[in-house]
Amino acid sequence: MASSSNASANNEWLVILPDQENALERRLEVRPKHFAGLKPGIESGFWLMGGALLSSHPPPDSKDPPPMVGSALLARAATQEELLEKLKADPYTVGQVWDWNKVQIYPFKSAIRSGM
Repeated sequence: MASSSNASANNEWLVILPDQENALERRLEVRPKHFAGLKPGIESGFWLMGGALLSSHPPPDSKDPPPMVGSALLARAATQEELLEKLKADPYTVGQVWDWNKVQIYPFKSAIRSGM
């Protein structure tokens, strides 16, 4: 994981959080708490983008949950420590979904970004 000594509140961080093996059931179980916990950070501008990493795209008519294997996030935080504090408190960490041995955090600078 990269470190930064620059304490700008405008620092962006790209975060890749692979799931632990066979974590889909745990992910689905804690997913509502994960989304609820993200709301304040979305409203404050801390979380800029986020979503599930998939092992493949599901068929358009599938009723099954998509084959989620991790998460990708873009955050705005002054320091990596501030970011880590939020990530460590997330229900996907507490619920043992994310594999912290494989987490990658990169200092990032958005060149383009558009709304959904």
